[in-house]
Amino acid sequence: MPVRFAFLTDTHHYPDAPDNYGAPKMLTRSREVLDAIPPAINALNPDFAVHGGDFLCGGGSFDLPTDTYLRSIDEAATTLDRIEAPFYSIPGNHDCDAQTGSFDGFAARFPLPEPLSIVDAAPRLRLALANVFYECDVFAQGSGVWSDALDQSLRSAADQALADRCALLLFLHTWVLPDYEGKGLVENAERLRNTLDHCPAIVAVFTGHRHINRITAHRDYLVVDTACLIGYPLGFREITLSENGYFTTHFHALDLAQLIEDSYDRSTLEQNRVWQGEIYDRENEILVPRLKEIWS
Repeated sequence: MPVRFAFLTDTHHYPDAPDNYGAPKMLTRSREVLDAIPPAINALNPDFAVHGGDFLCGGGSFDLPTDTYLRSIDEAATTLDRIEAPFYSIPGNHDCDAQTGSFDGFAARFPLPEPLSIVDAAPRLRLALANVFYECDVFAQGSGVWSDALDQSLRSAADQALADRCALLLFLHTWVLPDYEGKGLVENAERLRNTLDHCPAIVAVFTGHRHINRITAHRDYLVVDTACLIGYPLGFREITLSENGYFTTHFHALDLAQLIEDSYDRSTLEQNRVWQGEIYDRENEILVPRLKEIWS
């Protein structure tokens, strides 16, 4: 105690990308982003690091050729292997082959939860790593599905964590709480929220997908949505969990000032405010009642 870790998401590596596509993405410069990640995380010396999915640009939208997809997997895995802390991850909707929808190439280099993996990441702290694309047609259900198998596995893991007096953190790629547009929400989100509400060992949920920083205190736990690394604000979270029940987050921008400026210039001021979130979506200290209870 305390436990400190890094959460990063949506790196979207695309070797030799022909275009940046929609803002704030800077796909033509994804190699720069990828290379900047390991030294930035290693400088913090965290207890562990978690990637929230969309390492790549497979899936829909980009029509990535299979040979480029396989190359992107190799380059991303080889680079992220330079992160010195224990490294965990979940898949995103863009981590499958754009031609077939298969995650086999991804699974050859990155662990693929089937559908949920539980990891003892630190004393009295477990991670629940969810694959919401397990047995899902990623082209038809691009935000993934909170399935019966996932729900049952999470409830079982949460019951065991409570019995062992361990806090549990859930990681899935897509959003759990809607925004005013209702985009990017995992299918069966209401069922997932019901499970979260009734499992007091689960102290926080982490997602990516929408490329937006947002922190929501929901009931007595947190939902932490995090912006992308491939575009503005081009950073990741440092999280500290303290034995007195406090969750502290600090958002670190990569040391790529010109790239950040170039991405910023692709959006309006208001859009950039949405990407980066309000100040308390990036820098905050929050008392989490469940964490305090389970670690007291």
